[in-house]
Amino acid sequence: MRLLIINGSPRGSRSNSLVIANHFLRGIKASLQNNLQLEVLNLIEEHAILSDVTEKIAVADKVLFAFPLYVDSMPGLVMELFESLYNLKGKLSGKEFLFSIQCGFPETLNLRFVERYLQKLAGRLGADYVGCISRGGMEGARFLSEDSEVLQRYRELGEIYGKTGKLDKDLLGKIAHPERIPLAAKAIALALSPAGIFDKYWNRQLKANGVYKRRNDRPYEE
Repeated sequence: MRLLIINGSPRGSRSNSLVIANHFLRGIKASLQNNLQLEVLNLIEEHAILSDVTEKIAVADKVLFAFPLYVDSMPGLVMELFESLYNLKGKLSGKEFLFSIQCGFPETLNLRFVERYLQKLAGRLGADYVGCISRGGMEGARFLSEDSEVLQRYRELGEIYGKTGKLDKDLLGKIAHPERIPLAAKAIALALSPAGIFDKYWNRQLKANGVYKRRNDRPYEE
């Protein structure tokens, strides 16, 4: 199997998307052992020469595109790559496209619109659509323990894919849970929100970037 993994996150090698893809890949490696030819690209480092990326797609058997939700869609560099693939239209028959998308929003529902687009994209390009791995609440994926349940499921999904060439539907559903946050949980979160317990992560990010004291600035307010 010649597998190409394209990480479309602007964070590149420091991204949650790559962490997730690597756990899926570990499962594939466990099942295929030495029968795998692999290349991993960080698109943020390669997108200046998209022709090189498309050439690698053209010779791969299977391509995994991994990226985060950006403004209800995808990063611009990913869209630019997808648009460039129309130059390969008619040359992708028999190639398998699969996707791993994630977001920081807790509900996987936010990703379903992008998922439907990706299915249509593969069909329009003439590639085989294997499926899409979708998961909300993954902004902190790079901080998760190796033993976390969700990362174990990504590895298990990869192992099954390596053996069967298919994404297990039951595991996809478990990874995607919760599709929606239950009403009771929303009510509890709303009640706790004034205490600031949900601000801790973002406050750390603000402090790390030296802008915590300016967090309430309104530069465009008259």
